[in-house]
Amino acid sequence: AMASPGKLRQFLRGEFGTGLGIIVIAALLVEMITIVQYNKLSSLFFRDLDIRSRIVLGNMADNISHTLELTETTMKENEWEIRSSLSQPDSMFNAIVQLIDDNPHVVGGCIGFVPYYYRSKGRLFEPYVVKTGDGYRMEQIGGEDHDYTQTPAFRQVLEDKRPIWSDPYVYGTDNPMSLTTYSYPIFDKKGKIVAVCGLDMDLSWLGDTLNARQPYPNAFALMLNGDGALVAPPPESRATPEFVDEVVKLVNGEQTELDVKKITVRQTKMRKEPYWTLVQVYQDSEVLSPLRKLRLEQFLWALAGLLVLFFMIERFARKERQLRTVTTEQARLGGELAVAKRIQMEMLPETFPPFPERKDLDIYGNLIPALEVGGDIFDFFIRDEKLFFCIGDVSGKGVPSAMLMSVIHSLFRMVSESEDSPCLITQALNSQLCRDNDANMFVTFFCGVLDLKSGRLRYCNAGHDRPLMVGEGVEELDAVANLPLGVFGTTEFEEQECLLPPGTAILLYTDGLTEAKDTQRQQFTLARVKKVVEDSHNMSAEALVTGLVGEVGNFTKGAPQSDDMTLLAIRYLSAGGELYDKISLSNDVKDVESLGQFSKSVCERASVDAKTAARLRLALEEVVVNVMSYAYPEGQDGYVDVEAHSDGKELTLTVTDSGIEFDPTAVELADTGQAAEDRSPGGLGILLARSMMDYVGYERSGDKNVLTLKKSLI
Repeated sequence: AMASPGKLRQFLRGEFGTGLGIIVIAALLVEMITIVQYNKLSSLFFRDLDIRSRIVLGNMADNISHTLELTETTMKENEWEIRSSLSQPDSMFNAIVQLIDDNPHVVGGCIGFVPYYYRSKGRLFEPYVVKTGDGYRMEQIGGEDHDYTQTPAFRQVLEDKRPIWSDPYVYGTDNPMSLTTYSYPIFDKKGKIVAVCGLDMDLSWLGDTLNARQPYPNAFALMLNGDGALVAPPPESRATPEFVDEVVKLVNGEQTELDVKKITVRQTKMRKEPYWTLVQVYQDSEVLSPLRKLRLEQFLWALAGLLVLFFMIERFARKERQLRTVTTEQARLGGELAVAKRIQMEMLPETFPPFPERKDLDIYGNLIPALEVGGDIFDFFIRDEKLFFCIGDVSGKGVPSAMLMSVIHSLFRMVSESEDSPCLITQALNSQLCRDNDANMFVTFFCGVLDLKSGRLRYCNAGHDRPLMVGEGVEELDAVANLPLGVFGTTEFEEQECLLPPGTAILLYTDGLTEAKDTQRQQFTLARVKKVVEDSHNMSAEALVTGLVGEVGNFTKGAPQSDDMTLLAIRYLSAGGELYDKISLSNDVKDVESLGQFSKSVCERASVDAKTAARLRLALEEVVVNVMSYAYPEGQDGYVDVEAHSDGKELTLTVTDSGIEFDPTAVELADTGQAAEDRSPGGLGILLARSMMDYVGYERSGDKNVLTLKKSLI
């Protein structure tokens, strides 16, 4: 028999109705939290995408500009040869061949002379050379059927008296090529323009280059010229021509949205001629795919939990309902914290030793999470024989701190891939963090870059606890505090550096170590940390960290902690090989005698033969004397540091000073036929160094000039 309406209402008002109401309320709360989390994480995803896009587009623009500059350099290097051969019109063909041979991107060229420049050649003379499959095709194409003097490029170069780039165009019918032409004025000895040289540069590589490393299957990049016309389309495997046309119209403002797909478009313009625009396109569905998958998983788990809760409510008595509600709420919050903590832990290095093939480095790190999820972070990686590492502590607790920690981790990895200066890395992180910091959160942060060949440690501190240097003794690293990240976007950070003796360990930690409390609420303190480290300074990095963790555990006696405890130990085991030495000199040429004794000692210990040693001493002395003479203003005291290290195969000499910025490798090499007073400063010294050394390189690091000389010993 069917239940009467009265009994049904009574059933719904009873235990089943209460349970159903709780289930509905819980489902709404979970959905609301999921929506809020999804929106916040979506904004973080797109913020990270915007940062990566600016960096990637900037690198693309720089690479394209560099390729174009190679063509400009080719023209400048051969200009003198063309000018010196103006008296021989037929030699112009060979001059164009030389231009093509000097640059693999140049596929053809021509030189159009002003009318009647060569009377014997008639009014128009334009030698033209194009690269073919088996050589070159040469012809004179100037004539009444091809009056090049009326072309816009020829007339503009004559009028402006400067080189120009043409807009890209398609040349040929059987095998069409995408080209751009660099038109350059040719002057005679009297400074009069007599011809315009045009170099045809192949642009077929652009589309594939722009789309070589895309983060998503359907993401693509394209390039527009100054008028907004498409220059380099993406491969059709990534986007159809119709879709690309819609994107171009969107970028040019010819339409406000796409008919089919929702996309994110980022663009940047090249900073100098030809001022082309690079465009990066992402499909929002691909960008948010991981987040949507996570949202679906959360929904399914929440649904499963709600079903379980429903049957539990039906099974137990009415008196237990309040307890079940509290338990469910705790489980929900615990699930959120567990997700945040899992995200936090998965971002940190997990494999130790991280570089088992290296014998010059010993690293170990550990994060001991507290009862509440926090925002501690540490990370490290090696690039170009430099160890990049960081440690940080986000203010506050809970999911917001964990999310901000993940952003800092991604930014550190992304910026450090292309930047070597810890100060600039820290500055970039601070700028991004201050941009949308509505929650007013800040991060204490320490960033270091250790040169594994020389032992030179550069670092920048942003309000973090000063690391400990563990060697024969234990001392705090001399690190200027600076302000934490996220306080002011205009904060200027100071970069510092020091030499790390072999065997020395750097111990980095968060305040969860020194502020760990026992059952009486007494803190562990920095003094106890130093005492423990002093007793274990010869241990491995892992033993150092685990020993400290054990001592903290003995001290706290199981008392719950409110803050994460993070430790990172880095022990540097080698300073470039079997030999390392250093000398510091004043900027007084009288100290050159000490330099000679130093270089002699280094060469003897490195087993350098007498002839090579003499050449090395001469090159080093010339370089140091140049620094003493020109790096500092007259009357100002300064210093010159010289470091030497050798692995038995190569000897590296590093000369460092804090004088005015000066790149000696950019100085024109001295003409030994000139009088000494007529030569450029430093020209003779760098000439000797280049002729005697295998490598000469310059770097401006912070406020220091760093010149590196290398000589093979094999």
